[in-house]
Parts: sequence; structure tokens; C-alpha cells
Amino acid sequence: LEGNRSREVGIAMAKLPAARHIKQAILNMDPSHITRESITSLVKLVPSDEEKNQITEAKLANPDIPLGKEEEFVYTLSVIPNIRSRLNIWAFMIDFDAMEEEVADYLMDLKECCSELQSCKTLHLIISYLLEIGNFLRQEKSDGFDLTFLSKVADIKDTVKKQTMVHHIACMMHENHPSQGDLHREIGHTHRIGRISYDEVSSTIEKMDELCDRSWEDLRIISKHTSSTNEIMQKQLTFLRSVAERINILKLVFKRVTNRYYNLLLYFGIDPVKKFMPPDEFCRVISEFSLEYRTRIEAVILEQAKKKKMKERRKTRGIKITDLKNMVSGKHAGRPDRERADSSNQPADPKTRKLLAKTKSPATETPDTPEEVAMSLESALQTDGPRRRTRQRLKSKMAQRKSLRRTLKNGITDEELAQAGIK
Repeated sequence: LEGNRSREVGIAMAKLPAARHIKQAILNMDPSHITRESITSLVKLVPSDEEKNQITEAKLANPDIPLGKEEEFVYTLSVIPNIRSRLNIWAFMIDFDAMEEEVADYLMDLKECCSELQSCKTLHLIISYLLEIGNFLRQEKSDGFDLTFLSKVADIKDTVKKQTMVHHIACMMHENHPSQGDLHREIGHTHRIGRISYDEVSSTIEKMDELCDRSWEDLRIISKHTSSTNEIMQKQLTFLRSVAERINILKLVFKRVTNRYYNLLLYFGIDPVKKFMPPDEFCRVISEFSLEYRTRIEAVILEQAKKKKMKERRKTRGIKITDLKNMVSGKHAGRPDRERADSSNQPADPKTRKLLAKTKSPATETPDTPEEVAMSLESALQTDGPRRRTRQRLKSKMAQRKSLRRTLKNGITDEELAQAGIK
């Protein structure tokens, strides 16, 4: 073998079973020895006719010299009859279930998507509001609009508050239809369809059909060198018959679901013959709009809750907590305005409130009659307010102490001796 080919075989041999087990594992289709990745590697290692002839001639020319590990492995593969056909059928048997499940899930989601979009009341209300706003702005009456316009709604803003059209639609929906659910949650199948390409699913079905036809050709080649009573042969034959039937069913279902999608486009006013929109493109437009709408409706609900909370706070602004409790219990139901006025006149500083409370008499009450008002004014003029006391400096305990050094220097006078009681 050439250097690059020998290196490639050596790397692949590290993940494959030994050469003495590889033949029996392929003939019996043993999944415990060979995995799906190993099958892909073996298909690449299948020798060509030229390599097979070179190894055979080298072995006959030098029967005493053993082949290298790479050459021995390739020679073992060349001995297996119809190895490429066997590996192709085996790979198709492993891959078919996953491919069928992928296509079936997509067709089920597309079917449910058509049903949920036609029955989604929230989407219908949003479209009706968009139509009304458009007719109002254009001063014309239109029967409908293209749904691809939903991708441009988030970019249109008003000239006053600079809010998007989605925001105004969310306000209208919250005001007029507060019981409607979340559009983003109601169209779950639409989100999944928007993430999968319609063309890829169509090509997957075509690929399955091509692989099935090729497997039938490979099975005919294998049958020339294998008995028809072989257990593996019967297993492959049964599988291909079942696969052919299941592929035909998938084709039929795909056609019917596609026709249902055409009806959905006609339901929304889109002619699929003149302008065909793939399901992934159509659903992606609605999915992105639903996400933007959910963001706006949540912001509107939060804003409305804040306004409601501020409105409730304004009702009780300036009222003490104790007075508020008394008002709720009905003790001050007759004079809520006076209590609110008294409490609003109270200073905010707690020290100032405490000082005013000390200056007031606990037994005094608010004068109601003219005589009481005159008496209170007369007493306020006669009595002086609380005067501010002058702070006196405290004398130190050692204020009378004399300096000993100064006394010894200047001497003691007769008065000081008399005060000390010394004659």
C-alpha cells in the first residue's frame, strides 16, 4: 500500500475489531462488534480492484514473508464477498428509523401548526386590530393585508411617544381583551416548524427513496453469492419490503399535509400558486412577531400594575398608619378630612414632633366655638413661649486651686492668711 493509504488504514484499525473477527462480524451483521461509525470507516477502507491484485500478487510471490498489519487487514476485507453492498444495506437499516422519525415528527408538527393557526383567536384579534389601524392611517378601507407585514410591525413607531405599533396593539388587547392568553404559548408547533427547513425534509424523503432502490440492487448482487434460505438474507429482504411500504406512506402523508398547508395560505389570503412561501419562512414570521408581542404585553401589564399601585398610594398619602387603621375600622369615619389635614401639618422631623408634643397640653382639644377660639388666642398672647435657656459654663472642680510656685514667689497676703485661719 502507498504511504498515505497505509496510514489511513492504520488509524481506522485502532477503532475496529481485529482482522480475524471482522469477516464474521460483517457476514452476521453483528452490532456488538461493529457500530454505525465503524461501518462508515469500513466503506472507506474497502480495497479497489487494483489494490486487491497488488496484495494478492505480493502474497503469492513471497509466501514465506507475512504481510503487514495494514495489508493483512485490507486483504481480509477483499476476501469478504460483496462487502460494499453488505455495508450499504446495513447502514441503511440503521439510519432508516431515525430518518423516518424525523420526517414523521415534522409532518405531525406541520399538521398541528395549520390547525392551531386557524383556531388561534388571539392571532385573529391582533390581525383585526392591525387592519383597523392600517385603514385608519391610510384613510382607506382594505379587506386584508399580507401576513409578511408582521415582520415590519416592530419597526413602525408613532410620532408622539415613539412607541412601536406592537406596543399600541398590546395596549388595545390588554384593555379590550384581558382574558386572552399568551400568543407565544398558543403556537408551539409553529415555532418548531419555523426552525426546520421544508426543502430539507423533502430532500430527506427523496434520499430515503433513493437509498431503498439502491439497497434493492445491492440485495440482488448479494443473492447471487448467498443462498436464499440464509437467515441474514431473509432479514434484509423483509426489511426492504417493509421500508418500501413505509416510504410510500410517508410520500402520501407529505402530499396531504402540504395540501393542508396550501389551504392555510389561502385562509390567510396568500395564493400559493402565485407566491409560494415555504412553511419554515411563513411560520418564522409569525413566531418572531409572537415573541415581540409577548415582550410588549408583559411590559404593558407591568406598567398598568404600577399605575394602579400609585393610584392606591395617593388615596392614603399624608395619613398616619394608626389613623389609616382607625379609618378602616370605622372609628374616624365621620372626620377623615380633618384627620388627614392634621396629619399633613405634622412636621416630618421626629425631634420637632417630640418638641411640639411637649409644648402642647395633653388635655387640650381643638377649639370649635368662637368663645373657645378667643380664649385660646388671649392665653397665647399673655403667656410667653418657651424661652431658650442660656447655657452656663460649668466651673471646674479645681477652679480655686492656686499655683504653689506663684505662692512661694510672691508670698501670702494677710487676707489670704485670714481666710486660711492662720494668725
